[in-house]
Amino acid sequence: MSAQEVCNLTLSGMVTDENGIALRGASVQLKRTILGAATSESGKFRFEKICPGSYTLVVQYLGYESFETFVVLDRNEELSINLQPDEIVLHEVIVADHAQVINRSNNAASLSAHQLAEVNGKSLGETLQNLSGVNSIQSGPAIFKPVIHGVHSQRILILNNGIRQEGQQWGAEHAPEIDPFIANNITVIKDAAAIKYGTDALGGVIVVTPAELPTDQKLGGKLHLIGNSNGRAGTISGLLEGGIKNLKGWGWRVQGTGRLSGDAHTPEYVLSNTGFREMNYSASVGHHTEKSGVEVFYSNFNTTVGILRGSVNESTADLAAAMNREVPANTSAFTYTINEPRQEVNHNLVKVNGHIKRAKNVYNLQYGLQINNRKEFDLRRGAALTALPALAYTLYTHTLDAERETAISDSHTRCVGLNGMVQDNNKLDGTQTLPFIPNFRNYSTGVFWIEKFSHRKTDYDIGLRYDFRHYQVAGFNFQNRLYKTQFGFGNVTATAGAAVKLSETTSLITNAGSAWRPPNVAELYSLGTHQSAAAIEYGLLLDEVTTQVKDIKNSGVAAEHALKWVNTIRHQKNKWQLEATAYVNYIFNYIYLQPRGITETGRGPFVYFRYTQTDASFTGVDASTQYELSNKFSVRASASLLRARDVTQKDFLIFIPSNRYDLSFRYESITINKSFFAQAKLKYVARQSRSPRVVSTAEILAAKEQGIDLFLQDSRNFDFLAAPEGYALLSVSTGLSVPVQNTKLDFRLSADNLANVRYREYTNRMRYFANETGRNVTVAVNLTF
Repeated sequence: MSAQEVCNLTLSGMVTDENGIALRGASVQLKRTILGAATSESGKFRFEKICPGSYTLVVQYLGYESFETFVVLDRNEELSINLQPDEIVLHEVIVADHAQVINRSNNAASLSAHQLAEVNGKSLGETLQNLSGVNSIQSGPAIFKPVIHGVHSQRILILNNGIRQEGQQWGAEHAPEIDPFIANNITVIKDAAAIKYGTDALGGVIVVTPAELPTDQKLGGKLHLIGNSNGRAGTISGLLEGGIKNLKGWGWRVQGTGRLSGDAHTPEYVLSNTGFREMNYSASVGHHTEKSGVEVFYSNFNTTVGILRGSVNESTADLAAAMNREVPANTSAFTYTINEPRQEVNHNLVKVNGHIKRAKNVYNLQYGLQINNRKEFDLRRGAALTALPALAYTLYTHTLDAERETAISDSHTRCVGLNGMVQDNNKLDGTQTLPFIPNFRNYSTGVFWIEKFSHRKTDYDIGLRYDFRHYQVAGFNFQNRLYKTQFGFGNVTATAGAAVKLSETTSLITNAGSAWRPPNVAELYSLGTHQSAAAIEYGLLLDEVTTQVKDIKNSGVAAEHALKWVNTIRHQKNKWQLEATAYVNYIFNYIYLQPRGITETGRGPFVYFRYTQTDASFTGVDASTQYELSNKFSVRASASLLRARDVTQKDFLIFIPSNRYDLSFRYESITINKSFFAQAKLKYVARQSRSPRVVSTAEILAAKEQGIDLFLQDSRNFDFLAAPEGYALLSVSTGLSVPVQNTKLDFRLSADNLANVRYREYTNRMRYFANETGRNVTVAVNLTF
């Protein structure tokens, strides 16, 4: 650029689908510049202060062909970009085996690479809270688990780089063993349409997808440095990738993340023993051509997480007092030391996959091996016992997925396939405790058929699936007597959906489907103290009176079956965009942990939960709207409303997310020299008014002293404490991106809970003992080269 050249040109535009509907969140980039953004709610993008010259514009969006065009800028330009669906190959945000993750008739939401960059350093559960209809359940400040439309854990499938994530996810306080830094895109499918992935998707599917491997020889990478004030935490994450010299089509990538945090703190006190340590790494190599591809991926996730020390008590009187204390017991000065109780988790994943194109067919084959090691350490009586894990398991999971996708015509595709899974879970010796869950083997298989076709202004998809799961179980009861059993479950599921263009500005997506899942081994056989949850838990097959293990064939225990209908309407006109989703999910034989009182153990008193079955309904609405006040300013509002009910007992369920509302203002300016944004967001979470009755620990203990069991003849749901009051949180963030020679530097400053509000979250199991974390200031520096 000459000294006299003025860089004041503007390149803007709008990205739409084949029916003219705006595509929000599409990735728009100018090659060989720092200019890149995600399209707005109305599908628009805008780059300012660009120098005259020639540029290559690239647009990518999930499920559509990548768009690339050459632009000569000598004046302001406004483009209209129409993306075409890619029925066979999804480029940027698809699993590397080229299998299709999402259909246009799915009710889904995504976080692009650009959006993920603004929340770097948070866990997967925290990150997903940025999507409407997705919440989280917590067990303290470091353990988050995603919730979709009110359900979580075994009712949500997570695909990690195309592999069904399998760990000890039966625990509400067992967070997914996934490093969000590997993701280039995260997609949440909220309906029952993802039947190709097997059982358990009653709530939806979360798809965590890395970027495709590079195929050129240029070395590239990223470095992230992040600091947090709350917990005095630090994160470092790096990535290197490139091609292989003289070997066309080959690419490789290595990545690693380290995180360290000390005790978190509320506005008023330290949350003792809530620090965490994390060390993760991954590597992949692959070869891809236009007609075939093969890839090998390995990742290791390793973490140690402390559990709030104040959740452990030595007597029933201490337990009753702990639920009413202003400051948790055993609160001490800040430290990075993690003592008992704590979790230690190591998760290994190996994936090998390949695909090949033949005429109108694409064949995909994928194998996955996961090795999950989990240890939980309690405060036990005696130093020797405390040093031993109270719960220790190793889970081996083998998965095999095969499918054929056929383009029958330009408007009709068919996908058929099968899935297989073998699991082997074993207790590690030396814990000197009865197994919390028994050893087991799980053999699962399924076949599916999916048709997708288009007619005029409507896209349709229908699917059918059959699954069978066989368990072999061996464990010990309260009398330390061995029991062995085997049993199986099988069922058919179906789905049908459509995406209809109602007008030039409005579209409708509707999907109805069935889903099912068999009870997991923890729900059937849990026995004893679950320290990470600060509770005693008993399974469906444990007799409450005799404490014997019942035969499942005569127990009345059944698999969960769900019917879910989800409808989404989208309207976009000029500067205004609206999206609203309404859903109903009726689950027969719904399994949940029901509070049953207080009980004593050798490690002290704990609240007591029992797995119970009922029929339950979940209905709700997710709505969002955005208005562009100008080219740089926008305002967005959203709401998530949920109603859950125990239909059988005509009662409310416990730990259901309450209604929440968001309002945000954003300023964003993108030029050839820099990209800048500033945002303020106000979140209001209402008090959960639809919660069960309250029976306090004091009432339970007083009745127990008189020999009265309050729950012997009363099976209604209850909670130990009333639902906490609603709260409002203000967060602000700002970021700047600037070019430095051939690299890009990103600076980000943000503050969560800026006003340092004191509050408790209803879905946090630790709300019985402590407040939530206070203000957290984050400083992040990212280097891309």
